Amino acid sequence: MRDLRRAPAALLTAGLALSLAACAAQGEETLTIGGSSTVQPITELVGREAGIAVDVAAEGTLDGFERFCTGETDANNASEAIPQEYLDLCAENGIEFVELPLGLDAISLVRHRDNDQLRDVSLEELQRLWEPGSTVTRWSDLREDLPDEEIVLHGRGEGSGTFEFFTHHVTGKAGQIREDYRATDDLDEMAELLAEEPYGIGFMGVGNYLGADDEALAQLSTVSVDGVEPSLEAAQSGEYAPLTRPLFLYVNADRLEESDTLREFAEAYVDSAYEVMPRVFFYRLPEESYTTVRERLDARETGSLYEGDPFREESVVELLEGS
Repeated sequence: MRDLRRAPAALLTAGLALSLAACAAQGEETLTIGGSSTVQPITELVGREAGIAVDVAAEGTLDGFERFCTGETDANNASEAIPQEYLDLCAENGIEFVELPLGLDAISLVRHRDNDQLRDVSLEELQRLWEPGSTVTRWSDLREDLPDEEIVLHGRGEGSGTFEFFTHHVTGKAGQIREDYRATDDLDEMAELLAEEPYGIGFMGVGNYLGADDEALAQLSTVSVDGVEPSLEAAQSGEYAPLTRPLFLYVNADRLEESDTLREFAEAYVDSAYEVMPRVFFYRLPEESYTTVRERLDARETGSLYEGDPFREESVVELLEGS
């Protein structure tokens, strides 16, 4: 996984001063965007390069939908498709939205490099490790060939799309997880803590892992799941199932019509996503999928491809092809 990262890091800051100056010079409204911590760095980069001021809150996908569906924000970053309860909330408040799938993420199990014996786990072992009431407290409890050392657990908490998606696929029920782990929405902090804990493990998006501070990243590695690494090829092919998920921007449809700034931002996001995703270490959709996403935006097509079920078996590419 380490080789996926290197050269693009400099691109994230290239022209930063100029783009910030452009935001100030533009003198337009500041867009309010809530939701996913995972998607936050993508949205911030798009805003900088488009010269559009964005106020981004990294509060978690579901907490973001809570505000988005009551009209508090212009758009919502999301690391899972909108669930039924928030479809209902949006409907109750008269909020229509355009759903824009923008990339892929592979939820990654991240460990310290010194724990070299932990190279691969099965999905069944992940369930035993993370399920509510788990008695696995030392690595040797999980498997005899692993170190007889206490496990230090890190992950996302309630309100996070990553948390919902991970628990659904790992423990068998969204929201169900053991309680003795450290939950945070600060992904830089999680990476830094894991870099200091030789027997720690945490779950986060692949782009958040690869985008970690160089010093922290040098101490980290990923764990394959059933022999498959969270690579671009495995995510795009579906081999890294079930921990591959799409990333979205949800845009308030009424404000899209009212605000030239929001329209320009949404168009810039879709049009640049194919180029931007690798620069923030996330994975692209096929190039032709972005044509379909742009058509959804241009047509102001409202509603969700997922129809309230963020865990549908079809891939986002298949859903776009059928739309």
